[in-house]
Amino acid sequence: MVKEAAGSGAGDGADDRRYGEQDLLLGKKVTQFISILCLIASIVCVLIAVFVIFSVPWDTKMPYDGKYNRSGNGIPMQVALFPALIPIIGFWRTAKHPKAHQMSKGGRIRAYLFVSLFVLLCVFLQAYFAQGILTAGGFFGG
Repeated sequence: MVKEAAGSGAGDGADDRRYGEQDLLLGKKVTQFISILCLIASIVCVLIAVFVIFSVPWDTKMPYDGKYNRSGNGIPMQVALFPALIPIIGFWRTAKHPKAHQMSKGGRIRAYLFVSLFVLLCVFLQAYFAQGILTAGGFFGG
């Protein structure tokens, strides 16, 4: 059974698409844009995390009243500040893949649109979590 699929191109990394010189050049611009965007977003997220860590007491917890809050304590700030970096680093690594620049016009448009929006959403969520932690830690007073 397995021998029948051998050499069919399925799952062996073969790609029958041929990209023109212009497609490859524009694809490289997209991957360069994604790399720079992810680098900037990573720096912003790390700066936010460092600011929060040095601005509130070490045992500060982010308030959480969700479904899985069994302990009633919230989420430790050290844990709550770094999940936004995971998808950003993932997109950056994807853009560094050797064949990342091989994409059609539709793929380039989707990459610009969706990756940009998702990375910006991650930075916004990092800032939102930071604001919650700063409030819980008494940074804003009151």
